[in-house]
Amino acid sequence: MDPLTSASLYDTDIMVNMYDTLVKYDEKNVIQPQLVSSYKYDSPTSLTLNLRTGVKFHDGTPFNADAVLFNLNRFISDKASPRYVDVEDIAAVIKVNDSQVQIKLKQPYAPLLNTLSGNVGMMLSPTAVRKLGTKLGNTPVDAGSGPFVFGEWIKGDHLLLKANPSYWKKDANGNQLPYLQSIRYRTITDATVMYSNLETDQIQVASNLDPNNVEQIKTNDNLTYRQIPSPGFQSVQLNISQPPLNNVHVRRAIALGVNRQEILDHVLKGVGFVAHGPLSPASWAYDRQYTGLNYDPAKAKAELAQSGLHNVSFTLLFTSGNPTTTQEVQFLQSQLQAIGITMNLKQETFTTVVTDFQTYHYQAVFIGWTGSIDPDGTLYAMFSSKGGFNYTNYKNPQLDTFLNKGRTTLDQAQRIAAYQQAQRLIVEDASRIFLTHPVVPQVSSKNVKNYFLSPGGSIDFSNVYLAS
Repeated sequence: MDPLTSASLYDTDIMVNMYDTLVKYDEKNVIQPQLVSSYKYDSPTSLTLNLRTGVKFHDGTPFNADAVLFNLNRFISDKASPRYVDVEDIAAVIKVNDSQVQIKLKQPYAPLLNTLSGNVGMMLSPTAVRKLGTKLGNTPVDAGSGPFVFGEWIKGDHLLLKANPSYWKKDANGNQLPYLQSIRYRTITDATVMYSNLETDQIQVASNLDPNNVEQIKTNDNLTYRQIPSPGFQSVQLNISQPPLNNVHVRRAIALGVNRQEILDHVLKGVGFVAHGPLSPASWAYDRQYTGLNYDPAKAKAELAQSGLHNVSFTLLFTSGNPTTTQEVQFLQSQLQAIGITMNLKQETFTTVVTDFQTYHYQAVFIGWTGSIDPDGTLYAMFSSKGGFNYTNYKNPQLDTFLNKGRTTLDQAQRIAAYQQAQRLIVEDASRIFLTHPVVPQVSSKNVKNYFLSPGGSIDFSNVYLAS
């Protein structure tokens, strides 16, 4: 649960309630101040942040310019962090006074505010970070600035957050936030058990729903179902440094041999969208005209023949414990078998899967990406040759040119054009086989009030309350 090192959506669900960000997206996906009271671009390469005064971290350390410098410089100085690409264009962070900071850029960086709304913008107590050291990731005691403080983590059972009694934020009527006294996060992999727990009010909010339960949930008068389009995707990530996946024709054959609509209809029960590339219909840079390497078995077999390889096989790594994931990879296995490619299946725990692909000990892995409201957060992070989440060994200098233009051009129309060109290269090079764009589905008890879904699926519980 250290924003610097975390790459997991599960961590983010918790961190957004412990660590306030400098700015945040509102319900209309517009950036708003949070720990800053206001901000202003002095020039395309200089941003001034005016900080809220009177805010304290959970351990009593003041939130001020020194704290902002400490947090941002943690990212800037750690080139091994997967988040380094988000800050590599920052030339300096300057303290103007205790409540004002300037960020100086090496060149214009269009996604800067988006970056400050995510992990990079999460503010932690410098005192606590120094005190905890390597323990920060697992037991971030008193490290936060947000509405809830870390309580306990019983591995395999639950993680507990408790209300921050000194939280700086109040509601419109001047009432102290948060309303809730605590949040208990539980991992339930069995869909039947999850639904039973919802019905009996043992849990009040659930996400990562089994598609088979959605219709049942919608008809339950005691539950509220919500969904919004996600900027993310489900995919098969390929390690293109190893044969046979170092052969682009094999990779294109895989992409052309996958019937995404069949998976969406039969496994996901129509919940989501077919993915033709990395950006979803939720993105302002989505290319509605491009269908990419869409399902075409004849073309898939032609690409396979062009590869010059015979008896092509590889192993797909996937996470155990999720019946929907198991069904999806079995469908993929059958579809590829039909075009002459053998895909072996290997399931591991989530932790093992992440470790294996981050250390490149894999051929292919079934993995999702939550995406970002700003396309740079997906495209540069995952497909740039310098991307902190590029675990495919994929490099394309022409793509880097488009991605650099997209992040250094402030005109949105020019950014869209650059990103649409980038998407086409990404799909044609096929280092990743895009399957579906999920929606963010969640269900809650009827008495859970006043929360909204973020595109990434995380819930800010600071305003949530339970109606009597």
